[in-house]
Amino acid sequence: MYNSHTELSALSPLYRKLVLESQRIAARFRVPEFYRQFRVQYSISKKLFFAHPLVVYVKNLVRPRLVDSFGHGLDHSTKVGIDAATIVLLEAEKYANVSDRLERLMVLGEIAGLLHDIHRGKENHAEKGAESARKILKPFPLKKREVNWISCAISNHEAFRVPSPCPLPWGQLLSDALYDADKFRWGPDNFTKTVWFMVNYKSIPLGEVVEKFPWGINGILKIKETFRTSIGQQFGPDIIDVGVEIGKEIYRYLLGEY
Repeated sequence: MYNSHTELSALSPLYRKLVLESQRIAARFRVPEFYRQFRVQYSISKKLFFAHPLVVYVKNLVRPRLVDSFGHGLDHSTKVGIDAATIVLLEAEKYANVSDRLERLMVLGEIAGLLHDIHRGKENHAEKGAESARKILKPFPLKKREVNWISCAISNHEAFRVPSPCPLPWGQLLSDALYDADKFRWGPDNFTKTVWFMVNYKSIPLGEVVEKFPWGINGILKIKETFRTSIGQQFGPDIIDVGVEIGKEIYRYLLGEY
């Protein structure tokens, strides 16, 4: 359950209460199949995220730039990075002679996850993030092509836009994995955290939020057709469906209470 007092302190008392209530409601629902079926792979990715020196360094470097007032802070980027690396691990099994570079590809996915939203809230944030990622990573012990892959992936992570092709199959895998991991957040995360941070940030009255809630739920469903990896296409819609069911229950709660 989301319990960061630092991030919750950015919310008004009302929306802080609704984050906690939404998570209480969500706890009654099943865990999406992706996180049940691939517990081992997810654990490998999570361990790498918190232990690999490059990932840890990037996390500490961008932490001040990911102060969460918009629902896309360090908590969001951590989840995206871990899921992106998990998808890379699962998808890379299709390639020959990948064992010697698999951990490296997972690390690149986690770095991309940490950097993808450093300009969230700004216009063309994906393109700006890709440009900043190149600058941030220039002194890192990364090959030029690896920086290019990360930058390309970040530039392609926005929904409902035609992505640019990334160089080499590994770059394309990284791009598609980052996109799918980011869009996994449109499931339960959207209704238990993101929406409340965004409406708080924009100072939208709760009455208006409740009025538009069904529209928001239906809008989430559109993302189901956009997943790019085979893993995302197979398991992403289930994550969205669980999120939508949680959203409907939260909506019933809002109607009853407010």
